Amino acid sequence: MRNCKICGNQVKETDKFCSQCGAKLQSDEFREKWLPKEIKYIKIKVCDLCGEENDFEADECQHCGVGFTGKEKILEREIKSPIFNSEEVSAKKITGEKEKSKRVPQKSKRISEEKHSSAKKLELKHLFMIGLVVIGLGLILVYYAFESSKAGDNQNTFNQTQIQNQPSVDLNAINEINRLEDELKNNPDDPEKLLRLAHLTHDSGFYEKAIGYYEKYLSFNPDDNDAEVDLGVCYFELKQYDKASNIFESVIQKNPKHQIAYLNLGIVNLNQGKVVEAKEYFQKCIALGEHTEAGHRAAELLKSH
Repeated sequence: MRNCKICGNQVKETDKFCSQCGAKLQSDEFREKWLPKEIKYIKIKVCDLCGEENDFEADECQHCGVGFTGKEKILEREIKSPIFNSEEVSAKKITGEKEKSKRVPQKSKRISEEKHSSAKKLELKHLFMIGLVVIGLGLILVYYAFESSKAGDNQNTFNQTQIQNQPSVDLNAINEINRLEDELKNNPDDPEKLLRLAHLTHDSGFYEKAIGYYEKYLSFNPDDNDAEVDLGVCYFELKQYDKASNIFESVIQKNPKHQIAYLNLGIVNLNQGKVVEAKEYFQKCIALGEHTEAGHRAAELLKSH
């Protein structure tokens, strides 16, 4: 009696095929001459990531592709039979080996898909967060642009009530201011230079300085209603609405036909949220001359509010 090298089943010396697994049985002379010696044990390297078994000498996992670090789990597996050609193995055994070889790539593919899916989800999450940040910044920029535009409209509207243009700073104006201030050191009570300095500093946006010059000038010329209105505009630009309103009302009491004073009073009330009072001043401004620049502006503001 002898044993089948494939399944270990006992067979007769005269049998040519194993009665259990169907493997072809060779004579002792043939096996000794042609078949390799049996390998009793083989080392196997187990991948830490996917858990699949690999050749001990492999540098990376044959299933998921991760590189080995040398700390992987090592198994020793016993091999009970020599390796035969496919012709020497039954159809059932070949089929089993093929099915086993198919299962490995399927598992490897699933791991790869899971990694890809996870990376894709992470990428989508990052894109979503970036999108939220961009939208938030956009909304903030739109809000501040709207507020700046609103503030700019109010400022432009108010300055149009004056004979002055929109305040701007240029080198010539600065030089002129410095020259006049030097001249005032020798003659601090020169009304003409005080008024000129008040207008220049006002137009250049130096409102606090302009207030000082207007007030000193008005101490010499208290009946100059236009200069007094310009003083009120400086307080308006500094958002001191109550002081600006008091100055405009004082001008109207002294000169009930001062059209720009009515227009400015309407604008001050509008900025304070007093829409009803603002409309009354706009109507009074229009009544004093609807075809003037102040009258046209009052009509526009009355129509828009």
